[in-house]
Amino acid sequence: MSREQNKVWTIRDIILWGENYFATKKVEAPRLSIELLLCNLLEMSRLDLYLNYELPLCAIELQTLKSQIRRLLKGEPLQYILGWTQFLQYKILLNKKVFIPRPETEYMVNFIINKLKSQQTQEMKILDIGCGSGAISVALADFFKKASVLAIDIDTNALLQTEENAKLHNLDNIKTMNLDILKQIPKETFDLIVSNPPYISLQEYKRLPRNVLKEPSISLTDNADGFSFFRCFASIFPKILSNVGSFFLEVGWDQADEVEKIFTEKAFPVNIEKDFQGIKRIVYSIRFLNS
Repeated sequence: MSREQNKVWTIRDIILWGENYFATKKVEAPRLSIELLLCNLLEMSRLDLYLNYELPLCAIELQTLKSQIRRLLKGEPLQYILGWTQFLQYKILLNKKVFIPRPETEYMVNFIINKLKSQQTQEMKILDIGCGSGAISVALADFFKKASVLAIDIDTNALLQTEENAKLHNLDNIKTMNLDILKQIPKETFDLIVSNPPYISLQEYKRLPRNVLKEPSISLTDNADGFSFFRCFASIFPKILSNVGSFFLEVGWDQADEVEKIFTEKAFPVNIEKDFQGIKRIVYSIRFLNS
């Protein structure tokens, strides 16, 4: 951004400059990134930006924007700078800098809803293992309005963030619990268990891009081979699934077949669903409900 003291920077100027500058710095989706920074800064929609194309920014706004751009170029995820992300139709706050939900998880939640939509008005107990931002819990609690959702995580920041997002969306059917699922299990049983656990192996984790490494490592890797949680789930699900219980798990791009093997060795009949990229992404079991 120009250092000329008297230059007036309009929204149009900044979008055009930002798109070009971010492209040279290899920022992902350069035009969208500068638009989202402006939307957040000016409390406008993207449409509003273009309806106010010639609106100049004041000195304080420019200073704030420069600071945010510096953070982005240092590898901080855009979602952390904005303080939120979009997950399906929900705004999910990320003020606690928890794991940033991905499109693959949106796909899994949509898949769950489509599979179990006949249960929408029924009372059920749902467990979200490793709730992170609470995105899964929010989406399921909103769709299954008569359900009670227990969101568990080992990270207290995740629990606080889940509670904040539940409050944002006026959902009073979500409760949180600090619990390490590898060491202890809930005392109740559940009709639906959902999890997007840390499934990145330690070896793969060390090769992740620097912006991903800004996210909590505890949400990304099991510090082992990436299968620790799936082995645990196969052992404990018989104890915490109700006799009409189903589960849905997000897995890594090359993990589905091995996860299927882990569960079938425990006499769980499971299915595999591919995501929007054709990758085997969801391992699930609907044992007593019509699929």
